[in-house]
Amino acid sequence: MKIAAIQAEPVWFNLDASVDKVIALAKEAASNGAQLVGFPEAFIPGYPMRLWSSGFDPAFSTRYLQNSLSVKSEQYQRLLRGVRDAKIWAVVGFVERDGDSMYCAQSIINPNGKVVLHRRKLKATGYERVIWGDAPADSLITSVEGPEGAIIGCLICGEHRQPLLRFHHYTQGVQIHVASWPFFGSTKDGTPPAFSSENATMFARCTASEGQMFVISSTHVMRPENAELCGVAGTVRDFKTGGGFAAIHGPDGRELAAFQDPMEEGILYADINLEARLTGKIISDSVGHYSRPDLLSLHVSAAINPLVRQQGKKEEEYTLLAKIPQLTGEEYEKENET
Repeated sequence: MKIAAIQAEPVWFNLDASVDKVIALAKEAASNGAQLVGFPEAFIPGYPMRLWSSGFDPAFSTRYLQNSLSVKSEQYQRLLRGVRDAKIWAVVGFVERDGDSMYCAQSIINPNGKVVLHRRKLKATGYERVIWGDAPADSLITSVEGPEGAIIGCLICGEHRQPLLRFHHYTQGVQIHVASWPFFGSTKDGTPPAFSSENATMFARCTASEGQMFVISSTHVMRPENAELCGVAGTVRDFKTGGGFAAIHGPDGRELAAFQDPMEEGILYADINLEARLTGKIISDSVGHYSRPDLLSLHVSAAINPLVRQQGKKEEEYTLLAKIPQLTGEEYEKENET
């Protein structure tokens, strides 16, 4: 199986052009034989790094909301059609607009253009909380059966720092994981370690090794000429070297593919064999024989808690996935019949 990781610059804060770029990259990955492609965090319409470098900016936040992606919009339908036309599995990271609120989200879309999993970042990290809300409980579902029956899953950026969430993710049997990231500078350029590409790479490799899974680590790039547009010019978030650190890791943490230039835009590829996971599982299956559930266990509280409940409505009807209008029309129905 061939998998792919995106390292690219968003079309900053432009909803329609961002959707176009995702579709173009998905088609490119598919044309090169990839069956699954992972996109960065908030790639539509671009990660708001200015939140970390300046105070609250109402004008920017309003524009950002206007260019975020509603799952009930025509742009989202266009995204689904684009993935369907590419005939590829895609894990797309975007900022979701729900009413007049924003959430950091991921959708897993299958080659028929169907959304098979939709989730939000459980807890917005740091200054992201100024504009992004937290996820409902059903975002604890982080995996789904994907290409060739492989279990694919996904987490967003700082979620990899949550050990209990990572463990819960492993219990779902994930074999190929998509880690979605923004852009980060390197400690070599003076970036604080906790917010560096080296730190994020460490967590991606840890996830691969700890969970004995393949990891697609996808990232933004920011070109220097866009630093002012992104609100980071002259600040510690002005990563002049581009900030990309995309990679694909094997289940032992080994790097299978990576860009050498953090400014480079493109797609990484790796041919993988899921059987390679078994050696690590034999040694230390952290959710199997190498666990002691009689001594240590995780309690998951997953009650869905919508603002308004309607009499007679089933619990599953409140999930994020249930609210997404799937592709419709004769062309889609014909596609699903074949």
